[in-house]
Amino acid sequence: MEIKNSYWEQERVCETKFEEGSPFFLVTTEDLPWLLFETEEDFKEGTNVIAISLAYLRIKLLVDVQMNNHLHLLFEGPQADVECFVTHLRKQMMAFLHRKGRSLRSWNIQIQPITDFRHFRNAILYVARNPYVAHRNATPLGYRWGSAHLLFNSNIADYSEGQPYAQLTYKAKRQLCHSHNIGLPETYRVLGGMITRLSFVDFLRTQDFFISANQFFQHLSRKKESDIETARWIGESILLPNDDVFRIVSDWFGVKSITSLPVEKRVEAARRMKEELASNNKQIAQVLRFPQRQIDALFPIPK
Repeated sequence: MEIKNSYWEQERVCETKFEEGSPFFLVTTEDLPWLLFETEEDFKEGTNVIAISLAYLRIKLLVDVQMNNHLHLLFEGPQADVECFVTHLRKQMMAFLHRKGRSLRSWNIQIQPITDFRHFRNAILYVARNPYVAHRNATPLGYRWGSAHLLFNSNIADYSEGQPYAQLTYKAKRQLCHSHNIGLPETYRVLGGMITRLSFVDFLRTQDFFISANQFFQHLSRKKESDIETARWIGESILLPNDDVFRIVSDWFGVKSITSLPVEKRVEAARRMKEELASNNKQIAQVLRFPQRQIDALFPIPK
């Protein structure tokens, strides 16, 4: 009797859903040298900007995250609509910053098509993990300004979904949209002056690409080499936490104590950390317990 590998069969189901789906695109904005969002009110308005820019387009927002100085958004749908979203996003964000007394004269926004399932799944995880990588006190599922916490959340029915947008007064709609054009989808709901992600992110569709909640969490919690690969693909710099780097380097050499490695092995580790993990000199010195001056001599910092 032939024994079927149920795991790989289920993996194939997920991959087939990807292959049979619409085109997929990762939208990333450049890392600005200053903050787009500084306060809670800024983040709320940034969320509204995303929702308003998305309204009535034929694309599904699968997962997104707002960081202080950049955005990541993963879409399914026609490229023309993704491009239309980017046009609206740039216009809305410039208006938002103008209200803050700032300007955004140019803003590089990339649209990256994704045609490989492994690459696609890594992109979902990369977006979900972004707050955890950037903020010491954030977890992938505990970050308020993204949609990862919606995925496989059995408590989602307990969430307060807010008030249907259609029930808002004309004045409230004007205040939210900052425009005479206040037409937004009836599915949108508003809580505390913010359109809820629960009403404009298609998180159920995103769940189609994982076998189970258990698999999603395992992938989300695994070592982060895939983050480096994705970051390089979209041209973003990323610095993994020291603890993650320590575990990765320990696995490279099969040791529990990196300091027990001979000097030549630690030099090899330093080169691999620089090339494969994009570690900076300070992190290399800290993880490998090398004097900073030796690491700076090994990897001179450009003047």
